[in-house]
Amino acid sequence: MIYTIGLTGGIASGKSTVVQMLRSYGAAIVDCDVLARQVVAPGSPGLQAVAAAFGPKTVQADGSMDRMYIGAVIFQQPARKKQLENILFPLIRKGINDQIATYGSQKKYPVIFLDMPLLFEVKYDSYVNEAWLVYVDPATQLQRLISRNHFTESEAMARIQAQFPIDDKRALAQVIIDNTGSVEETKEQVRVQWGNLLSRIRQL
Repeated sequence: MIYTIGLTGGIASGKSTVVQMLRSYGAAIVDCDVLARQVVAPGSPGLQAVAAAFGPKTVQADGSMDRMYIGAVIFQQPARKKQLENILFPLIRKGINDQIATYGSQKKYPVIFLDMPLLFEVKYDSYVNEAWLVYVDPATQLQRLISRNHFTESEAMARIQAQFPIDDKRALAQVIIDNTGSVEETKEQVRVQWGNLLSRIRQL
């Protein structure tokens, strides 16, 4: 049996830091953002399907997808967001399943984490054994995003509010890694939760 965990967080929550900690313990990581980019790589069937649905402006002169154009279309026409998801999600899901199968066949990873920012938004938590959330309180999230991206407060708030509220995600996750404090505090939580995880898996 391949034990899979969805790992998610909000913008500026520090999820990538936790991913590196888990990797150091020997977890396999499936980077779903990378897969999402791969399915619309220049010349890919995914990009061809998007272009067929959204028109020639989808593809830039260098063959890559014009993300600003697609973003503008789905922002102005919310129904087309679902159309885009219907094209891309099956391709992304196949990529995820292929990577899980590859890691599973190697028989050296005790667990596979899906690094997936939109885990709850796309309801992918129903496909994994459990969900972990890298959490920061909303005030800390706002300040970190302003500092990291040099946004104004209103720009940062707009990006946070475009996501599923992190406190709502907290209610859905089975394991919470609170990254509000220091790196050392986060590292200790990951150490403890990794040990708990291995104990759960051994009991299966």
